[in-house]
Amino acid sequence: MSALDVVIDCDPGIDDALALFVAAASPERLRLLGVSCVAGNRPVETTTANACRVLGAAGRTDVPVHAGAAQPLAPHPARCNLVHGEDGLGGVAIDAPPAAQAELAASFLLRTLGDGPAGSVTVVALGPLTNLALAERARPGLLRRARSVVVMGGAVTCPGNVTPRAEFNFHADSVAAQVVLAAGAEVELFGLDVTSKAVMSAAWIDSLAALDGRCAALAHRMLRAYATQDALLHDACPLAWLLRPALFASQSWRLDVDASPGDSQGQVRGEPIAGSIALARGAARVHTQVDTAGLLALVAQCLARLP
Repeated sequence: MSALDVVIDCDPGIDDALALFVAAASPERLRLLGVSCVAGNRPVETTTANACRVLGAAGRTDVPVHAGAAQPLAPHPARCNLVHGEDGLGGVAIDAPPAAQAELAASFLLRTLGDGPAGSVTVVALGPLTNLALAERARPGLLRRARSVVVMGGAVTCPGNVTPRAEFNFHADSVAAQVVLAAGAEVELFGLDVTSKAVMSAAWIDSLAALDGRCAALAHRMLRAYATQDALLHDACPLAWLLRPALFASQSWRLDVDASPGDSQGQVRGEPIAGSIALARGAARVHTQVDTAGLLALVAQCLARLP
């Protein structure tokens, strides 16, 4: 199987860091064209520096990193959290990174999706969807040019994790989530419906200490800190699906996001649909099941391949 051209939009964050490790370890399957960053788990200056640090630790300084939106499209200040620690990496020090690119994230997405052949680039979005929405608003129809838009976010069939109705990424920028889901792209949604089942056991985290290499050691230390707050491998799921789709099961839904301020902001509403969902407004494949043992094994295998 030839490698997929991939861009990753993220907000590192410990689980984002693990997702970047998975991608960096799989060049035969995933050709990383670049990483764009957004305010989410931490402010955008921190998430951008963290992406550079993680890629540098993985020996992938060839992958350009682009800073993006500092504020959401939704009319409220940036919503960050301290689940990942003040520095976003659980207090685990990683060597100073190379600098990010001067080109901003939305411009990078516009150029990467707009200049190449339609259907040639897969977009993986692991944080609030602000950068994607900015690019889509600048050029309506841009996201339809992606091979697929693979999103970690939302909660369709289960409660949220920051409010009873909303998952963090969609709550952090509900307007952006609404724009992306309405864009007519082929969306693969990895929300809490599936990531709530991607549970890291303490034994699995401890097993990473036995792997060779600095990246496995860094992952072990970061995940030990993270698991005390959230023992779920949220952001690794979309990357694992690209590498091994048989680990997951999904169902097609037509979806909408409540972007209005209030108790339901960021809530995903919808109904299952049958048949093809290609380019259908608000349609997505909602992933609901995961082979957790297989997922954990795949992540460990990726960490073992890194320096």
